[in-house]
Amino acid sequence: MKRKSTTLVLAALLLAGSNVTAAEGSHGESAAIAPKVEEGGLKVRFGEKGGQLKISGYLQAQWQLAQQKGIAAFTDGGSFNANSDNRFMVRRGRVKFTYDLGVMQVVFQPDFTEKGVSIKDAYIKLTAPSQIIGGQVGLFDRPFGYEISYSSSKRESPERSRVYLSLFPNERDLGAMLTLRGKKGTFLNRFTLNGGLFNGNGIGQETDSRKDFIGRLAYLHAYRTGEWGAAFSYYGGGVLNPANENYKFVKGQGFVQQDGVKGDYSKRHYFGAAAQVSQQWAAGTTHIRAEYLWGKQPGTLNKNADPGGTSFGAGKDPLYLRNFRGAYVYFIQDIGKSKHSVVFKYDNYDPNTKVGANEIGRLQGTGAADVAYNTYGIGYLFRWNKYLTLSAYYDFVDNEKCPGLSSTDPLKDYASHIKQNVLTLRVQAKF
Repeated sequence: MKRKSTTLVLAALLLAGSNVTAAEGSHGESAAIAPKVEEGGLKVRFGEKGGQLKISGYLQAQWQLAQQKGIAAFTDGGSFNANSDNRFMVRRGRVKFTYDLGVMQVVFQPDFTEKGVSIKDAYIKLTAPSQIIGGQVGLFDRPFGYEISYSSSKRESPERSRVYLSLFPNERDLGAMLTLRGKKGTFLNRFTLNGGLFNGNGIGQETDSRKDFIGRLAYLHAYRTGEWGAAFSYYGGGVLNPANENYKFVKGQGFVQQDGVKGDYSKRHYFGAAAQVSQQWAAGTTHIRAEYLWGKQPGTLNKNADPGGTSFGAGKDPLYLRNFRGAYVYFIQDIGKSKHSVVFKYDNYDPNTKVGANEIGRLQGTGAADVAYNTYGIGYLFRWNKYLTLSAYYDFVDNEKCPGLSSTDPLKDYASHIKQNVLTLRVQAKF
């Protein structure tokens, strides 16, 4: 057997104490712009009282080798072509523009790859002078768990965990969020509370009138030789049923049809508990991050996730309601004070905790969308300097064996372990 809207009113984001004035350089426009290159990007200040524009970014170029041609690589890099088992690609090409006026920041970040140009971030952030309260509105990272907000330029594995790629494709969403943090110098400064309302369609356009709530309470304690922290996250939302029937899983039977549901919402509820620790010692610095997620995820017959980043309700297929759970653990060891690090990672995603491997493909409505995965990763990082990083990483991808899903196609033979491991060699340059 296998392992087993809230209504929030964001009335105003303009905060007390804001004192933003238009820039009026005392030396005239000819002296108002003084660009210089500093660590972390180009910074341009507009006059003595004006804001500062910071331009930064990074580029990741990589080569990948798959175990066989045409594998359905479950990463944002996408599946391999049917005639290819290796490829060069620009995984990410980010340029981030941040205009900073102290209490206000405007952030815009496009992504350039061979597939085209897309917008990753576009938001306005306001922070009170006290630093206790702030807010932002626009397109930005969902405030859930650790992996979403952990920058891809810093993450030790090439991609996020399968559970996050399934539940939060593209990581971002359109919405508004408030942030509360304890006063500096007090014990409460270790706590950060985020909460906001979001469309729920990722980077896609809104398709219904309801909003999803996402909240996270995080604790972080830093000390001389390290830090440790924990976080709890909640996602409360729903997906509009586009058809007059949906399917609920009944143990021992499979997916059973329920009629008369068109216009109703199916629950989309996630819970997450996370912890992290970093500690310096004789062998270097050890970092451990772990997270466990569980909840309810509406999908379709053939999908437990939506790589397009939009709601399932935007389509016409009836919804299939599944209980899921997933987890990941990172172990990173920085070797002494050198530029070398080794990485070990494990992640698990079980999209349907109520069905066993021997039942998938035999019970009504079950199939590839109900198959669980374990992924084991091992990697090596060489930080040439603060701008250039070289990495090698190998993913061992292991689907559970489901006798009811045998196939003569080696890419779809879930009765065995499909050959879908991937080697990634990457060069990353920051500016």
